[in-house]
Amino acid sequence: MDKLPLWRKIGYGFGELGSQCSWTLISSYLTVFYTDVVGLAPAVISIIMLIARIWDAVNDPMFGSLAENTRTRWGRFRPYILWGAPVLALFNCLTFLNLDVPDMWKAVWCGFTYIACGMAYTVVNISVGCLANSMTAVNTERVSLNAIRGIMGGIIQMVISAVTMPMILHFGGGATSSGRGYFMAALVFSIVCIPCFWVCAASAKEIIGGGTKAENSGAVKKLLNSFRQTFKDRNARMLIMAMFMFLTGIFGRIGIMAYYFIYVLGSPGLIAGFATAMSAGSLLMNFYAPFLLNRIDKKRVGIYSCICQAVCCAAFFFAGEAHLEGAVVVIGFLYGVTNLCSLVSFGLGGEIIDDNWLRTGIRSDGVIYSCISFSTKLGNAIGGSVGILVLGAVGFAANTDMAPAVLTRMNAVINFGPAFFFVLGAIFFARIKMTNKKAKENEMLIAKKTV
Repeated sequence: MDKLPLWRKIGYGFGELGSQCSWTLISSYLTVFYTDVVGLAPAVISIIMLIARIWDAVNDPMFGSLAENTRTRWGRFRPYILWGAPVLALFNCLTFLNLDVPDMWKAVWCGFTYIACGMAYTVVNISVGCLANSMTAVNTERVSLNAIRGIMGGIIQMVISAVTMPMILHFGGGATSSGRGYFMAALVFSIVCIPCFWVCAASAKEIIGGGTKAENSGAVKKLLNSFRQTFKDRNARMLIMAMFMFLTGIFGRIGIMAYYFIYVLGSPGLIAGFATAMSAGSLLMNFYAPFLLNRIDKKRVGIYSCICQAVCCAAFFFAGEAHLEGAVVVIGFLYGVTNLCSLVSFGLGGEIIDDNWLRTGIRSDGVIYSCISFSTKLGNAIGGSVGILVLGAVGFAANTDMAPAVLTRMNAVINFGPAFFFVLGAIFFARIKMTNKKAKENEMLIAKKTV
């Protein structure tokens, strides 16, 4: 099978630019927006996020099954990107719209917009992720696709990290608790994300079909077949659990990270420097990751990455206790440069999908990828909802001066909590049996099958 042209890989990478612009503000600042702007209690925020994730438990895999069995002249996944992008942009803005209504209706509005935004993100982001495995069956090309996607994502992360808090402060008149600041930042990012997604859809070409063997089977039967084959596959189950644990740590920390800078360090302006350093590390990681992933079994790279992330979290804690602001930026860079698990999941996920397809005749690429995507949002919810709940339990109170003992407990929650989940992620990665050698054998079989 031919190599993909560079322009097509770069065009595909624009999907990551759109994803970062549409979701970074939510993953990094939504909890702070709810507490410091809207005025919701930690318990209310926890309920909203848990309800949203319960719905995602149903919504994500169902959409994955729907998409993998879609048949159009534009392909299976591209139509959802084209039509879903404007809807995602709209709800991204509405999520950061603080209405002047009674507290009960504020909670209802926040729950509605957050759930709707999550559903729109599911449609678009899962479709972008699934495209890589539909554009080629060559594993080295998939690694290249996702590396370029990661490089472009790293670049936009650096930009977003550098401008988000200054943008919030600018539009908010210098206050971190201004609703206008958050809304205007969301509006800018939403306007940017739409053309990025459209470039991705226009650049991609799907050459590998999917879905169930029985093309005339009903939608429910196709859905059940996809789920049955996915969860019968041990490697798929272990990868889903590994990414659930890892992403609970990653997004859990992101969801409450702002409190680390605002309250523990007392330096909200440092967020930009830290996030930029972390994004620079993530960008650098995408250049050396293909070398590792093509030469070392991907599950082992996942294990090493999880361990490194846990060590960095411990370093964040001690730097916070000593108020070593410069060290926090350096650790942030190391945190980014050792975060390889997303690329591991993309590459390993494609290999597991291929292996499952060859053994069963059912290509459950939508369901498997959507379950990993669900792990992202479930991790975000657990980290954000449980994280803010635990912060409240250890004494956190918004917009107040807290005792040093409370700040130390907050520091421990923000950093040692994610470290625990990283260790669990490493354990699940170790239980995956897929190897690069087996993946190469499957690649040759698929090449013969698709000729």
